[in-house]
Amino acid sequence: MDSIENYHFTVGDLQCVAISDGTETVPVDSFVKGVSPEAWKRALQERGYSLAEATVYFNCLYIQTGSHRILVDTGWGQGAQRRNGALLDRLKTAGVSPAAIDVVIITHGDFDHIGGILDADHQLVFPNAGYILSKAAWEFWSNEAILAQLPESLTGFGRETLPLIQDRLRVIEAGVEFLPGFQLISAPGHRPGHAALAVTSSGEHLLHLADIVGHPLLMEHPDWQWTYDTKADQARVDREQLLNQAVAQNAWVFGAHLPFPGVGRVTQQGEGWRWHPVR
Repeated sequence: MDSIENYHFTVGDLQCVAISDGTETVPVDSFVKGVSPEAWKRALQERGYSLAEATVYFNCLYIQTGSHRILVDTGWGQGAQRRNGALLDRLKTAGVSPAAIDVVIITHGDFDHIGGILDADHQLVFPNAGYILSKAAWEFWSNEAILAQLPESLTGFGRETLPLIQDRLRVIEAGVEFLPGFQLISAPGHRPGHAALAVTSSGEHLLHLADIVGHPLLMEHPDWQWTYDTKADQARVDREQLLNQAVAQNAWVFGAHLPFPGVGRVTQQGEGWRWHPVR
């Protein structure tokens, strides 16, 4: 049953649940770059968004196959940084216990995506899970010389969490099928090693964009930049690749930071794309 925190949908033979880990608000002017404040607010007004604050959504995705219980990213967790996430409570609402999860796919190492791997006592939250990580992310998070140059807020995964799951970790090349119908897609513009997820089942497609698109208006305006992207030019290339793929496949699309449930489809619109949320 759907709720304001969980949204159930199917992709082929897969049972999926979009789960809200929570939201927060930021000043609307801090959300994008490469656009004048006037143009940004005009676009917000045309689509009915607030002109004062932008809501950041934190969405996680659960996928149930015939033989696996898969979680894509783990949300904020408890006591990770500036907030506590709601993922575990909402998994429970969906009838899924942490012990039932046998695969955790990590799109990238920002705390709002991997904070839920460990509990407040630094114990594994999903005791029976193996972990999937892209090779590019593994190389990034394993390179202490690079990590030492970055803010602590971006290095917690490599220095704390990664060693604790290393014996459960499968490092996967982008484009290689690691489960039937599951492939990672390299998309390093947001963060080094950042990956999207492509899923196919019974002729239907799902693209988990992770942090490729932070707001629906960034689909309509390809030149605009999301403030949180590390490399804006590469992030634009990543968006173009994945959104064109979504259109070509008529894929279901899931976004970690799109308005909950973060599920919908994409169509071409001029030089950009238009987001069509499922609700």
